[in-house]
Amino acid sequence: MANTLFTFPCPCCNKQIEVDTRSGKARAVRPEEAKGGQSLDTLLASQQKDKQRLADLFDSAKGDVSKQADRLEEQLRRAKDEAKKDKDTRPRNIFDLD
Repeated sequence: MANTLFTFPCPCCNKQIEVDTRSGKARAVRPEEAKGGQSLDTLLASQQKDKQRLADLFDSAKGDVSKQADRLEEQLRRAKDEAKKDKDTRPRNIFDLD
């Protein structure tokens, strides 16, 4: 009699999957492995750690952008002050370059 039960690894998560060709049904060989073997408390704690880590990264990036904006604003202010001091020099006209 032909074997109608086949076991192979899942292409997504590499868990063992059992397929019955006669009935057309598939199931995980070890359902506790399919969930990753973690309890809900462990998953929630992991999620909280990731949440805190991402919040810290976001705050750091926000601070960096703010510092960069302040620095660029200071450079713009200095450039405006220098431009006001040099009022007698006119900008060159591109048509005068001939």
